[in-house]
Amino acid sequence: MRELKDSRLKRHILAETFFRDSFYLWQPYLSYFMTILRLIIMIKFHYRQLFFTALALHMYSSVIHPVHAQEKPSTVYAEKGYLTFDRKPLGSLDKPLVLRTFVPTSGVSHKDVLPNHSQGSTSPKYSAGSGKESTKEYEPIDGVPATIAVNLGKTLSYVWDTTECRLLYAWADGFLDMKNYWGDRKGGRRKGFGYVPRLYGFVFYKAQGIHPLQINGKSIADLGAPKYLGYSLGKDRLPTYDFKAGRHSVSLKIAPGPYTQTLRFDFTSTAKETLHFTSPNTQVEEIKKSPGRLSIVIRPNAGERISSEEQKVVIKKPTQEIGEKLYTTLGCIACHSLDGGKNHGPTLQGVYGAKREFLSAKSLTVDEAYLRESIEKPMAKTAKGYLTGMMPPYQLQEAEYESLILFIKSVR
Repeated sequence: MRELKDSRLKRHILAETFFRDSFYLWQPYLSYFMTILRLIIMIKFHYRQLFFTALALHMYSSVIHPVHAQEKPSTVYAEKGYLTFDRKPLGSLDKPLVLRTFVPTSGVSHKDVLPNHSQGSTSPKYSAGSGKESTKEYEPIDGVPATIAVNLGKTLSYVWDTTECRLLYAWADGFLDMKNYWGDRKGGRRKGFGYVPRLYGFVFYKAQGIHPLQINGKSIADLGAPKYLGYSLGKDRLPTYDFKAGRHSVSLKIAPGPYTQTLRFDFTSTAKETLHFTSPNTQVEEIKKSPGRLSIVIRPNAGERISSEEQKVVIKKPTQEIGEKLYTTLGCIACHSLDGGKNHGPTLQGVYGAKREFLSAKSLTVDEAYLRESIEKPMAKTAKGYLTGMMPPYQLQEAEYESLILFIKSVR
């Protein structure tokens, strides 16, 4: 009998302990539930008062504590050379920056390069004050929509057009100034009309002629407007673009070439067609070619330095040191050696004062006038033993031409 009472007592104690512990365990959650329930009831019956109270608090905080955009990019990101959250974003070789944006046309031909883009038309200006149209007109915006701009730091930047499914241009030593499109940090407003980002850097390639890719001997331009399908990122974070031309499915990966200011294209087609790449005034070197595959290296066909408003530097006095720097930054180093070695272009060693023979011009002694002509108009004369059209024309400041000539004269 005593054992029965003891067992009942134990069960009673266990049950009491269980319910007490459960109450303490669930008490916080019950408290939260009741709080939420009170808030719902209060909002239901007092939502107007709450709305105006919140609005007043927001206006007060905006006046007393104005929020400003970060004036300087994060030092962590800036040191790594990745996205700076500035109006001039930059990527790197390890972390390329891929940006969907408007871009300037940069002088490429609408007729040949951008045939599937509308050129737009002029539109009358409108005066909000008078409510009348002005006699003056807006010109069409000089920009290309729906493009993908890629930056790999100072090494390479390029623009892929998703409408034409082709590379538009490539440059080094810069990327895009997004002020017109994103707005200024201080003002906070983007440009009202013509809000196309500014390109800055050294443009070394521009698309020329109709679409350069041929499939089974027929240009993509003859197959109708291509259809962009999208892109994917590989392990190196570089985009591979997929598109259709007629019934053909094509993929293209663009990467830095093996030499300074060169590009590598890797084409792949799903149906194993014969692929070929040809473009006016552009040297193309085939690396690999097989059914459904084509790998090429493209060399520079342009030479134009474009400065942003803030970084524009005018060289007042030409120097040999500036010329040596330009020899590297303009990509001269890729084709012209300094030690007498033969490359895609003649060596610069001892060239000044030496006699030079040409393919279709009289021989002459290399002087400053010839060096200037070779930089500014390289197609005027082609040295014997080299291909015509290998070197792009360069549009430089007067002091830059003179600095390059001073450097070339010093190479002995």
